[in-house]
Amino acid sequence: MLVQEVLSFTIFIKNFIEFPVFNVKHKNMVDSLKKSCIYHPKDHKDCPIFSIDYIMNEAEKNITERNLMLQYGGVIRIKLDWDCNLDRNIKLCKPQYSFARLDVPFYEKPFSMGFNFRYASHWKHKKKHVRTLTKAFGLRLIISISGKAGKFDFITLTFNIGSLIGLFGLATFVCDIILLHVSKQASAYRNHVFEIVHLRTRASSTVAVPRKYVPRNDDEYSNSNSNAETELPFRTPENSPACPGKTVTIGAVTFINLDE
Repeated sequence: MLVQEVLSFTIFIKNFIEFPVFNVKHKNMVDSLKKSCIYHPKDHKDCPIFSIDYIMNEAEKNITERNLMLQYGGVIRIKLDWDCNLDRNIKLCKPQYSFARLDVPFYEKPFSMGFNFRYASHWKHKKKHVRTLTKAFGLRLIISISGKAGKFDFITLTFNIGSLIGLFGLATFVCDIILLHVSKQASAYRNHVFEIVHLRTRASSTVAVPRKYVPRNDDEYSNSNSNAETELPFRTPENSPACPGKTVTIGAVTFINLDE
């Protein structure tokens, strides 16, 4: 069959790619490329010359569909995917080729099968304009290219580490807010974290001081009771009686009457 000879045709894909951020340009051809090579995924994976037979076998596995594509045409996508690590030699960056069929298979009996197009040929015959309209069937190859590249950057790493540390601090703050105000056991958590100590002065002024809970050794503080009211004796200077509602300083401790 004459149409089967199309399978021996070859296609040369020449592709250039650029990464402007890193000021790098690259191509899919190697310097030691042999012109007589044909792409093979194991033997000649650097060769950018593909046979129609290989492309159709990768795009369509059904042999019946492939034969119908040769007769009525079809649409095949050829994708080049670049993934480059610029910390290594740029010559080690090579594209990955993939093939896929885009038109509707023939067994689904679509309204328009395969791929075809019409073109006209014009000429003059005996001073008359003549036109020949031809309907051609064939394979349409759509080539798509995508790529990405990366390179280590110490400044970016520092920013990411700082953001991670800040996220941990924010997580602690959010957890405390939820446990203290939203959780059903908020009162139990608040009593565990905070401790209220009532201190009474001689002037009968009581001060409520919130303190953060710190685990204590029961043997060392066996005679102490944090919830008990403690009498703190003090002496005021002569002719200077203690006035309720004023700040009374005893040593390094300051008591403020909060009742008034």
